[in-house]
Amino acid sequence: MAKRVRCPCGGDPDCRLCRGTKFYEYQPGSRGWIPFRCPTCGGAGRVTAADEVLTCPTCRGTGKVDPAAPPKNFLDTLRGILLGG
Repeated sequence: MAKRVRCPCGGDPDCRLCRGTKFYEYQPGSRGWIPFRCPTCGGAGRVTAADEVLTCPTCRGTGKVDPAAPPKNFLDTLRGILLGG
């Protein structure tokens, strides 16, 4: 069953993973949640825009996306504080 995972880009319309929707679908395989190559930068960690090289908004310069460690929002942080974890 595919899971909706929060995208690290935060809703950037230039993101090729979520296309600006803040979430993407991920199907865990037989080995579980495995990091994959960033589709926006192709694993380079950098993107070229208007004759300048920028850090990739999707992977934040690492070249890969880890679906097991999505960014947290305020509610996730509050839930962790109140319920532990």
